[in-house]
Amino acid sequence: MKTDTRNSEGQDRSVRDGQRTGRARRRIDPARHQPALPADSLILREPPDAEAVPLDVVFVGGGPAGLAGAIELARLVAEGNEAGAGVGEVEIGVLEKAEGLGDHNLSGAVVNPRAFRDLFPGMEVPDLPFRRPVGREAVYLLTERSAIRIPAPPTMRNHGNHIASICEIVRWLGERAEEAGVMILPGFPADALLVDGDDVIGVRTAPRGLNRGGEPDGANYMPPVDVTARVTVLSEGTRGALTQAYLDWQRIGSANPQIYSLGVKELWEVKRPLDRIIHTMGWPLMKDGFGGTFAYPLADDLVALGLVVSLDYRDARLDVHGLLQHVKHHPLFRGVLAGGEMVEWGAKTIPEGGYHSLPARRHGGGICIVGDAAGYVDVASLKGIHYAMHSGILAARAIYRALKAGDVSEAGLASYTGAVDRSFVVSDLKRNRNMRLAFKSGFVMGGVKASLATVT
Repeated sequence: MKTDTRNSEGQDRSVRDGQRTGRARRRIDPARHQPALPADSLILREPPDAEAVPLDVVFVGGGPAGLAGAIELARLVAEGNEAGAGVGEVEIGVLEKAEGLGDHNLSGAVVNPRAFRDLFPGMEVPDLPFRRPVGREAVYLLTERSAIRIPAPPTMRNHGNHIASICEIVRWLGERAEEAGVMILPGFPADALLVDGDDVIGVRTAPRGLNRGGEPDGANYMPPVDVTARVTVLSEGTRGALTQAYLDWQRIGSANPQIYSLGVKELWEVKRPLDRIIHTMGWPLMKDGFGGTFAYPLADDLVALGLVVSLDYRDARLDVHGLLQHVKHHPLFRGVLAGGEMVEWGAKTIPEGGYHSLPARRHGGGICIVGDAAGYVDVASLKGIHYAMHSGILAARAIYRALKAGDVSEAGLASYTGAVDRSFVVSDLKRNRNMRLAFKSGFVMGGVKASLATVT
């Protein structure tokens, strides 16, 4: 797909018109219209099938959090057994809904390497799955036709971080997990939790090969599979249905409800290199929504361009992907994309409630919740991958202790939540806990409050 050549003046006018009419519309609160989770189909109080696949630990979701946890757990098991003080053979599996690891992860991120150093202490940076270190960086305040460079807020400075492809990271971690003896099972989305009393004892996968009416479609049909486990780790990502169902079922709350943003990203092959990472604020969201644009050069001829918008804007007709099309015509990006070709695009939600939205506990009988599923994202620094990986590592350590003690109850796994709460993950979220909430007052006043929060 070549660069869109629609008239940018007409597009800018449509943005202005949308903002004007949006202010006059009746406010809609989506939470009032969202149906309740189908708890009876997500929490199954029935014995596993006789053909159930038995594992010791199953990670539900093959992203950075789940794979890091599986790798760390396999390492602990191997080292313990080698030292003669282990727990014997432990079957570890990772269920991934996509047909292949990384298939649901769109390229382009700036990654703090801290979790990789913890997980692979003997590796040098060139051996890790990064594209290039962050060199130059810039933050701009956008208007409709100009870009004003502003000092980078302390939370957004990326010296020492690396530009990477998320799907490449996931595939690389998957290879390391398989080398460690972890069973990777792609193409198996988990559809429900299997429970016994208050304890989670595994998951049931979704059936495959159904027709549009939800009925088996001949030879393509594959029935659900029960996977039992002593510990189930929910690493299913943002807004995971099993995570939400478990928290609701166990009545685990948080100080504030979780809030989300929508990130839309495109990957472009370009004719001219982008010489820095770019973050922007302001237009096209100055008056209707909180968010900003990013552009990351994965290579001299490859750029990831995206827009993140919080899902609390008032205009129900606001189209985030449509706004990204306007952004591509802005003078700051138009020259970079000119003559280029879009090769991939995608979108995902991002938890941005931060510290105040963390569940009171992220563990229970036979279960731990890690990564985006638990809300470990710091919107002030635009970082989440290393937090997700570190939470997976801490969960693995707690699970290993629980397996050694023969106690995978809620009390036996409580050290996981405690370890995360004492880690840099929660300390970072706590330090920046009011940054996102400041912008509830609007862009200008939010910027003032966020600046004061940074200083104090």
